[in-house]
Amino acid sequence: MSAIRGHSVFHVGDRVRVDFGRRKLSGVIVEDRGAIGVHGRHLFQVDIPMDPFEPMRVELPEDEMEPIPPETETPQRIDTGRIAEYLVNGGLISILRSGLSGGRHQPRVWLCLDQLGNVTHTFVPERGVIGGQPVPAGAVHDDRIFTPKRDCVISFVESFGLNHVEAENVVSGVGTAP
Repeated sequence: MSAIRGHSVFHVGDRVRVDFGRRKLSGVIVEDRGAIGVHGRHLFQVDIPMDPFEPMRVELPEDEMEPIPPETETPQRIDTGRIAEYLVNGGLISILRSGLSGGRHQPRVWLCLDQLGNVTHTFVPERGVIGGQPVPAGAVHDDRIFTPKRDCVISFVESFGLNHVEAENVVSGVGTAP
């Protein structure tokens, strides 16, 4: 993309793709830095989601970005088998750890796909595909589900689109601790 008469075709809030090694990652422009680059190149700050962690912020010239058309931004449905696999293989414990402090304002969590198309979780509603329930407080003990919280965790897992039997299988796969 090139600028016309010194003005950029990009704006804060635009979704863009950027080269990252051999892959293209998507991000959101969060700051227009202006024509402050070498030879007056127009620079932007771009946040690249790294769910469930904070986004990676990079500074890029506009000629190293390409726009993402709005019609391609529709979140994809996530297969329940992939959801269960993610939750059993560390995802659920990671999510439940975020709720250890308890209190009135428990974090809400959604599942989504990361930059590689793998299931992950996010605390950002706009990135989420399914979920949005508060994380059950105090539901982890020794990297297992705290037994008194088992039913609460099963209900929480069901919020990700799994039926009761699938949710029970996830909890059994993770294991419980007294």
